[in-house]
This record gives sequence, structure tokens and C-alpha cells, in this order.
Amino acid sequence: MSQTLTVAALYANRKAKRDAELAQSHHAEEEAVRQRDAEHRAFLGRAMTEADAAEIQHRILRAFGRHEREVQVLAFPSDYCPDGGRRINHALPGWEDQLPGFAHALQAYWSQTLKPGGFGLQARIISLQDGMPGDVGLFVTWPDEFAFDNGG
Repeated sequence: MSQTLTVAALYANRKAKRDAELAQSHHAEEEAVRQRDAEHRAFLGRAMTEADAAEIQHRILRAFGRHEREVQVLAFPSDYCPDGGRRINHALPGWEDQLPGFAHALQAYWSQTLKPGGFGLQARIISLQDGMPGDVGLFVTWPDEFAFDNGG
């Protein structure tokens, strides 16, 4: 004979499923937080390598060949910055001082290697999350041909 069906049993089963789904969701959220923290720590500790420099130069050459005037070389969450990306978002002086970890290492590479060759460096907020700064993009820039040809 089959088990007797009751409303209490149906509700109990529904609650058990919901509790299991909530526990799984909570576990997934905790894992995502651990992953973000690990990525943040890795970004803060990452040094600029020869391979990074070669990749940046390769990107510059490709973009220059397409007659572009800039190339994005890095993106990272604005909350990695001590001020949450505020100086970058408002183009305030000293935004370079807010660059964390690998972004700071990239800025130092630009300053030592690319800047003397006429390249610029810009930082911009490239995404928004609920109206707040999301990701920061670092861009290597260069003047257009006309400005360069005329000594500008």
C-alpha cells in the first residue's frame, strides 16, 4: 500500500527543498567571495613581467596598425582602488596614486618605458554598477598623425 498523502508532508517536503536550495545558494555565494578575494590578493601581489610588457607592446602595434589612437591594456574592479575609483571617475589630480597592485606596476612600466617614447596613459571608469563605478580601464594612448607630424 502507498504512503498516505498529507498536506503537512507536502509543505514539509517543499520547505526541505527550499532550505536545501538556500544552503546551496549560500555556499555558492561564499565560494564566489573567496574567489574574488583570491583574485584581489593575486592582483595586489602581481609584478610586471617581460611577458606582460611584450603583450602590451603587441597590443599597441596591432591598434596602431588599425589607425586607432589608444588601446586598453588592463581592466580591474574600481573597488581595488583605496578610494573606490573616485579620483579616476572624476579625473582628479593624483589618480595615479590610487592605482593598486598590478595597475601600479603597469603605470611604473609605462612611466619608465613607454612615456619616454611619446605614449600617454589614461584611466577611465569603463562600467557602472547601479550608478557607481564598476571597472577601471587603463589605456595606452598616442597622438594622432597630424599632431605628431606638426610637432604636437
